[in-house]
Amino acid sequence: MPFENRSGVSGLEWMRLGVPFVLAERAEGFAKLRPVYGELIFSGPPTSQAIVDADAVAAFAKELGASWVFTGWVRRPDWKLELGISLYKVEAGRAALVREVVGTGDFKEVHKLIGAALLELGKTAKIVSGADNLALLVRESSADFYAFTLFGRGLWATVSASTPAEWERARKTVERAGFIDPGLTEAQRVLATIYRKLGKSVLAKARLEFVLKDRPQYAPAISSLARSTREHGQAQSARELFREVLKLRPWDLEARYELGVVDWELGKDEEAFQALSAVAKAQPDHIGARRALVLIHAKRSDTSKLVSELQAVAKLAPEDIPTRLDLAAALVAADRIDEAIDAYKGIEALDGKNVQALKFLGDLYRRQGQDPRAIRYYGLAIEAAPSDPRAYFLLGAMYVAAGDDDSARRIYLKAQRFAKFRAESYNNLGAIEFRRDRVGQSLWYLKRAVKLSPREARYHYNLALSLSRSRQAREALTEIEAALDLDPEDVESNYLHGVVLLSLGQAEKARDAFEATLARKPGHADAAHNLALLDEMRRKASEGEVVIEGR
Repeated sequence: MPFENRSGVSGLEWMRLGVPFVLAERAEGFAKLRPVYGELIFSGPPTSQAIVDADAVAAFAKELGASWVFTGWVRRPDWKLELGISLYKVEAGRAALVREVVGTGDFKEVHKLIGAALLELGKTAKIVSGADNLALLVRESSADFYAFTLFGRGLWATVSASTPAEWERARKTVERAGFIDPGLTEAQRVLATIYRKLGKSVLAKARLEFVLKDRPQYAPAISSLARSTREHGQAQSARELFREVLKLRPWDLEARYELGVVDWELGKDEEAFQALSAVAKAQPDHIGARRALVLIHAKRSDTSKLVSELQAVAKLAPEDIPTRLDLAAALVAADRIDEAIDAYKGIEALDGKNVQALKFLGDLYRRQGQDPRAIRYYGLAIEAAPSDPRAYFLLGAMYVAAGDDDSARRIYLKAQRFAKFRAESYNNLGAIEFRRDRVGQSLWYLKRAVKLSPREARYHYNLALSLSRSRQAREALTEIEAALDLDPEDVESNYLHGVVLLSLGQAEKARDAFEATLARKPGHADAAHNLALLDEMRRKASEGEVVIEGR
């Protein structure tokens, strides 16, 4: 937790972050502790000089999910450094002070004061891991106190930066600290983070490699190098680095998460699943791990687990509409239609003009046979996105199915605005005019549909049907044969072929067409009826009663 500056001297403000930054990295020597902070320890600078007390610690711990909190204060009596470091134990939302250790000395001894306090606090709380890590606790970051001062100022600038100009100012300060003391590895690591933020990934990678030559076991630097390596597209090398981090910091959930993501990118699905599942189990609200698990379940076609994972993500990010859309689609795939409808309605509640949700609600209500509701939602989709063609054709189809040709015609007339789908609009308008027995208007639309899209068998079939109704049998034959060239297996095209041939007096060819129809659909009653008539005509013709002449 950021420290309190009790000196009243603004020149010591940098210590409010500089001291706890070093303390935090030193505290990794306590093997029983799992830090809950990120790469830079702090997500931003202290916003006020609030007094550090048990209530403030409890609120801080609740926000981060921490069980132990280190904090403290600095003063400058008689131009000496007085440093108080406290450890709190947080349980059931209440913070209790375990112990406070106060040390006094020259400002240049700040690292010794930090290390000594940590050692005493660790022993009191019984969280010291052992003698192997004790040397790290009292290690000096830098023998040059001015370099350390610059680092503290640069750290403050870094964690408060949000614009390129602010990142540049932070870079200059931290870079200067690293120049004065190249062995100040904390500054070198933070500088690499700044370089990455500024898009200078090559410099970041080089800086981290330099740091690790001096401190090969410096886990935060290895972790940062792994991220930089991954950004360079070197996934396999990044994977090995993240694995190395986890040997040093088995508790590091972010490193395990990133290892899982890299494994996924490398096609190591099972390893990715194991890593990401471990993160989600330890931190159920880790939305990144949850999202990555969604991808794995989707690839495995494990619909049940996919739905469960998406529900978890949607709970964590309730206003994330893409996740809600994915969840609704997964529910549809699982045939959980009522739940899918509820999911889409939830999206509608967040964004009443979300066209995808409105269209899919129309689709699902149509699937359930609830035509009025389907019509309503398709209409809402058109209002929400007048330039989206899909809803026009779905709504038009619903009106046709409901027998409301007038409404369907109005929709398809509007749909003519979409050049890419104009042929479909003409075809549908032609079919509606045919149903209304307005054959002239039907032919006008259908001829234009065929002209715009000559490779569409349905259009040729509809035009042939309309031509046949208008007694233009030879023109109808041309169109139905064009339809059969494009789709020879279509049952109704084969049947209409027979009807047109019969109207032209070509009985044997008509017979072949009706037989082709029955071969594709044995239960086609009209084709069977016409074949029976042809058989009867053939019998009577053989007896001299009837002769069918071609024309």
